[in-house]
Amino acid sequence: MKFEVLGTGCYKCIQLETLINEILAGLGKSGINVIRSSDESYIRKFMPLDEIPGLLIDGRLVCAGIVPDRDTLYEWLK
Repeated sequence: MKFEVLGTGCYKCIQLETLINEILAGLGKSGINVIRSSDESYIRKFMPLDEIPGLLIDGRLVCAGIVPDRDTLYEWLK
């Protein structure tokens, strides 16, 4: 699986990336990389910039504009 946080490095983007890493570590999936993409033209291919952060799982946008709660992320990542 490939996880990609779309964002420019704001608080919410970092919070989402950190939460994903914590959940993956808890699941024993520490070998999976979480990528943060901050290229604005790349982000615009998936969503408007005013809706960051976004999360791509295997190239599919699963959320935008929010940091999902831990339980929701857990379900997506397991």
